[in-house]
Amino acid sequence: MKIETKKLEDQQVEMIVEVPEEELERAKRGAARRLSKNTKIPGFRPGKAPYQIIVNKFGEELLLEEALETLGQDMYREGLDKAEIEPYAPGSMDEIVSQEPLTIRYTVPIAPDVDLGDYREIRIPFEETEVTDEDVEQAMEELRQRQALVEPADRPAELTDVITVDAYGELKDPDEGQEAVILDGEDLSVLVEQDTDFPIPDVVERYIGIEAGDEIEFDYTFPEDHENEDIQSKEAHFKINCKEVKSRLVPEWSDNLAENLGDFESLLDLRVKVRQSLQEQKEANTRAEYTEAVIEQVLEQADIKFPPVVLEEEMERLMREVAQRLQSQGLTLEDYLKIEGQTVEELREELEPEAVQRVKRGLMLGQLVEKEDLEIEEGEVEAQIDKIMESFGGESSPDLRNAFSSDNSKRRIALDLLTDKALDRLIAIARGEADKLDEKPSDEIEDPAQSTEAKIEPPQDAVETTKE
Repeated sequence: MKIETKKLEDQQVEMIVEVPEEELERAKRGAARRLSKNTKIPGFRPGKAPYQIIVNKFGEELLLEEALETLGQDMYREGLDKAEIEPYAPGSMDEIVSQEPLTIRYTVPIAPDVDLGDYREIRIPFEETEVTDEDVEQAMEELRQRQALVEPADRPAELTDVITVDAYGELKDPDEGQEAVILDGEDLSVLVEQDTDFPIPDVVERYIGIEAGDEIEFDYTFPEDHENEDIQSKEAHFKINCKEVKSRLVPEWSDNLAENLGDFESLLDLRVKVRQSLQEQKEANTRAEYTEAVIEQVLEQADIKFPPVVLEEEMERLMREVAQRLQSQGLTLEDYLKIEGQTVEELREELEPEAVQRVKRGLMLGQLVEKEDLEIEEGEVEAQIDKIMESFGGESSPDLRNAFSSDNSKRRIALDLLTDKALDRLIAIARGEADKLDEKPSDEIEDPAQSTEAKIEPPQDAVETTKE
């Protein structure tokens, strides 16, 4: 068997295998026997027709095609062994290069190659966050406003009232092919305040004094820097039909009101817990933003290469997520594509940058776990399962615990824990708080070409046959 290999730029290897004549002959005779068993040939029992009779009946081309069903796999497997290639995913049989001698070209995906560069030299200033008194006051006011008592009022609308309206708006001079209607809603609730901007800014004066049954009309020219480019500098005509006016009474703060809002002993207790909740939320947001900044800087300096199959798998995962999100909104993917005027291919093209980023992020974090020797300690997965169970309200059914305790669930939980540890380590490095990486003795240093190989090796005999 002759084998030629060439490393491609996208973490794939081209492998060209010249099939020994005796191997081809053996495969063709095996194919002839299979065809003979499954075909009635006059004068012969199933599987007993001579080889040349089968060749004459089916032809050399069909016989070769049948032979390649097994021969292609066998040659792929043998070629991988002799060329010492470790496939990362199933390869493909792409082309019959020649028939005399029979020569087959395969493409073999190999493991991603991840070089993080001097990631331990990255430093990004971290600014501690603190909740201000203004933050607390704003949150308290929002809480108070949500406790307002709203009831019908048989009078003209005043400030702080809520009006129920039908609203319609259309462009007076739309572009060719542009939809004229930009607003068409019924039973919309609008709070009459100084900063009310529905459907346009500074509309509050038109609402004050309006009564149920009244209709107001007005024109408005959108500014040239409007966030919606389609209506920039365009004039629109609006009609607002008031259907109901409601008064809105906002209660004053008291210990009683605070107690009615939940597990609070007093107004002071509520304020303290609001501040604490805001602080936790702000710290979480700050940490998330900081983490993304660190990841972005690591990825900027990293050199990450991966075979196309990795991106394709991520694209499929992303498409499933999109379909699930749409399903939760009562839409199918087909419905969404019709609404957006897109094809599946156009949607995939739109999602590809996100898929690439997700692949790079995952590979980067995986390599970081390896380089930093991060591990899951005994008992960590079980402890995490306990936390998950607590989030379901303490008492949960044994079936639910069993579901989280399955091998697949434990693997997912372990992966999530490792990801969290990798992110914690990145943050510590960027803040200059990580211990120096312990250097391995020279005889333990891994070959860089092997350092990013998958821990779970895919089967070597997996090959997709696409014959040309």
